[in-house]
Amino acid sequence: MLQLFYSITKFIPYDCYQDVFSINYNKLYEDGKRIILMDIDNTLIPYDQDLPSPKIKDFIEKLKKIGFKIILFSNNGYNRVSKFSEACSLPFINNAVKPFGKGYRKALKLAKSNNLSEYIGIGDQLMTDVLGGNRFGIEVILVRPLKKRSEKWYTKINRINERHVLRKLKNSHSEIYKKIEGIYL
Repeated sequence: MLQLFYSITKFIPYDCYQDVFSINYNKLYEDGKRIILMDIDNTLIPYDQDLPSPKIKDFIEKLKKIGFKIILFSNNGYNRVSKFSEACSLPFINNAVKPFGKGYRKALKLAKSNNLSEYIGIGDQLMTDVLGGNRFGIEVILVRPLKKRSEKWYTKINRINERHVLRKLKNSHSEIYKKIEGIYL
């Protein structure tokens, strides 16, 4: 299990929200965030959907108007990510291999910024999104997964590992656990 190799603090998100729409992006921008590494699957759309809804497209346009550079940041393959990216007119990184560093290094090159304090990640998984961002020095907001029933087999394995991490968080970081529990469980 991945959690055995990392301090439990690597699984602590910057913040937690019910969904991407609940986040105060104006506050993030005021706090110096300029680049969003946005997960797709179960963060913006469920696994069983391919393209963004009009609501998601409007949401992305609002983020661009605030001044954010958005990079779609996914462990999924080229075909799925590029199709979604094209529909939103956004740059993307597919096969990001979260929680490891390969995709994050690509994101820094794509965004043309090495200032990690300008980045915020947004995703639905402790084991990939939160751990990956924390390992690389990028803060990550955890959102409730949209539709757990449609998840791929490998994500379901991650969810089993997440339960183990959550038990440890409950014992050692109860306030953080309560925040995650409020949106996640």
